[in-house]
Amino acid sequence: MSQSRSPMSEVPALKDVPVLIVEDSWHVAKAMRSALEVLGMRIIGPTATTREARRLVAEQKPKLALVDINLKKELAYDLIEELHRQGVLVIVVSGYAVPKMPAEMVAAFVQKPFNDADLITAIRTTAAARLH
Repeated sequence: MSQSRSPMSEVPALKDVPVLIVEDSWHVAKAMRSALEVLGMRIIGPTATTREARRLVAEQKPKLALVDINLKKELAYDLIEELHRQGVLVIVVSGYAVPKMPAEMVAAFVQKPFNDADLITAIRTTAAARLH
C-alpha cells in the first residue's frame, strides 16, 4: 500500500513551536495564521505594534517570529534586533525590498504578496537549519 505524504508532514518538529506574528494588515495576519495552523505551530498574536509584540515575547517566549517591518505608525527594526538578541529566529515579511539590516539578524525574507507555499517554505528552511 502506498502512502501519500502531505507536504506538511515533512516537518513534524514544527508542531507546537511558538511563533509570533507581528503584522498590521488584518488580512495578511489572517493568511499567516492559517498557514501556521496547517503546520501545527502555536501562534502568538497576531499583533500590529512593537509594544504589544514585546509584551507577548516576554510572556510567551516564541522561538520564531514573522515580522512586517513597516507597521502603521512605526518601523520594526529595533524589535527585530531585540528578537535576534533573545535568540528568536526572525522571518521578515515585507512588501519592500530586502531590509538593510545585518544578515545574521534575519533568518529569512518573504516578499509580499506571498502565498502559503512561500511562507511555509521559508519557515521549513529556517526551522530545519536553525531550530534543531
